[in-house]
Amino acid sequence: MPSYTIYEKPDLPLEEAIDSAILVKNHYSMLAFFLPLVWMLVKRLWWVLLIYVLLLIPLFALESILPVWSGMLMTLLVSLWLCLEAPNLIGWSLKRKGYIEVASLFAEDRDHCERRYVQAKVTAGDAVPKSKSMVSTPSTGNSPINTKDRLRESAPKGPIIGLFPAPGQS
Repeated sequence: MPSYTIYEKPDLPLEEAIDSAILVKNHYSMLAFFLPLVWMLVKRLWWVLLIYVLLLIPLFALESILPVWSGMLMTLLVSLWLCLEAPNLIGWSLKRKGYIEVASLFAEDRDHCERRYVQAKVTAGDAVPKSKSMVSTPSTGNSPINTKDRLRESAPKGPIIGLFPAPGQS
């Protein structure tokens, strides 16, 4: 099941936050592997494009000195890195634009992820923390999106023996 990371603008009313939310699927991008410049232009990743071009200038300068296979290997490795880090680069670009990461969800497809996100936001009553740091505290961790604190609170307090801490719990 694919995972999605959700970014939204802070300090917006509930409806505007839901409308302006951006879902980024966490997977490799074949377009970023085969045509990285086109991928960066389509996704409007201007700073990533600048860094990519500045990285490739020395690589092209070294191609005249090094054997052909080494230049191809370096270009292949840079393209592979871009392919695998594509969602993180999009997230970095969104964070520079003022978005914050509010959730990471597993869903069957994009529509299912949107439904789960909207349902969680509406039932939580905008309980997602407004601060830039997404570390939840027990006082603000009551959002159904962020369940780590609820799992810690429901964990048994005694020693855990074996795989199941208490009989009858699932």
